[in-house]
Amino acid sequence: MIVEDIGAYLQANGIGTLSVDLFLHVAPDKPDDSMSVTEYSSDPPQYIHDKAKVEIELPRIQIAARSMRPEVGRLKAERAYQLLMAIHNEIIGTTRYLWCQPVDSPAMVGRDENGRFITTVNFRVSKELSSV
Repeated sequence: MIVEDIGAYLQANGIGTLSVDLFLHVAPDKPDDSMSVTEYSSDPPQYIHDKAKVEIELPRIQIAARSMRPEVGRLKAERAYQLLMAIHNEIIGTTRYLWCQPVDSPAMVGRDENGRFITTVNFRVSKELSSV
């Protein structure tokens, strides 16, 4: 659900349009100018005091922007970086997000098989346990 929440947040703040140039979990072959949000391994969840269940989760997400023009993908990644790092004690979807900490700064990581430049930025997120 974190990928869906962050994707909706990026869209609501003008970073992209879901299923048009902003994609969740995957990076389809088209369009050339696009961004994807994926989740990867997390840090261990946290218990609070003597509570029996996990209270705080610490997932990690990656934002990957691509374009045939390196400055276009870089700018889109920078905009997402600036927006997400400002999350502080905010409800997104139905979950309270405590913060979204950058693990790194946006960086060009190379080109894909179609010659498009790829810029990524990674975040460690602190959020309350999502309801199921």
